[in-house]
Amino acid sequence: MTPEQKIALIRKSLERGGTHEWEDFLPGLRTGAFQLFDNDHGVCLTEILKSPRKKHLHCWVTAGELPGVMDLSSRVEQHALDHGCDFMTTIGRFGWEAILPKYGWKKTDMVFTKELTHG
Repeated sequence: MTPEQKIALIRKSLERGGTHEWEDFLPGLRTGAFQLFDNDHGVCLTEILKSPRKKHLHCWVTAGELPGVMDLSSRVEQHALDHGCDFMTTIGRFGWEAILPKYGWKKTDMVFTKELTHG
């Protein structure tokens, strides 16, 4: 998978939420605020977040070909541990519900959204 194909996967994934575009991550990737993990099968874009009591790594985008893309999980998890994270989070399509438990993830919550109209 070429770098351009990986960026295309990220762009497509980010379209779902509409909160970010690829260009929004570039400054953070340069400073280390965001992290990019990749292999020949896919990509994972992460950010370490701090709350008053815990630190966690959030996976913004995980996209590519399974199971190869899941081979990234050990590197991502080690990065989280190396930076003192207590846990990891992600939000994804419903299909991930069948895949992630095989890699140690558990469903803890559901995400609901409500579009607002101004005016």
